[in-house]
Amino acid sequence: MPSATTQAAARAHLLRHFTQTLRALPAEFALTLHHPDLPAANLHRGVNLPWEQNNPDNLLEFFDIRYWVVGTTPDTSDEYFDLVTKAWTEQSWPTRTDRPARPRTTYTRTPDGYGLTLTQSINGYLSLAGSTPAFAPDSPEGEPVPTRIDRPAE
Repeated sequence: MPSATTQAAARAHLLRHFTQTLRALPAEFALTLHHPDLPAANLHRGVNLPWEQNNPDNLLEFFDIRYWVVGTTPDTSDEYFDLVTKAWTEQSWPTRTDRPARPRTTYTRTPDGYGLTLTQSINGYLSLAGSTPAFAPDSPEGEPVPTRIDRPAE
């Protein structure tokens, strides 16, 4: 089981994986907790969960968060879903896609123990979730996660 040193380090590294994933997409793309086309579908700023829910002796936790992928439309999301899946595969991250048609989900686990999941809804909206390796529950959180992550400039 990979383990991050602290919660703050784990969250910061997860944000780097999100940014790296955004690099596979066009410049106008971003990740956000608030989708402009779905005002009632706001996402929360993440949650800490028990590493092993059925083992009360293991107090380790992990952090999990989901962002909307903005910059695409329901009509073009298939193309961008495939771009992200291809980018993860090209990085040699083991990647699995659950079905060939909507709604689709693709999963990967990075070599350093981070989990990423891209989900395409039946309506074609994309969201990207990530989870960290385990950390001690009393470790510092660090900076709050951003409500928006823009694709970095080249």
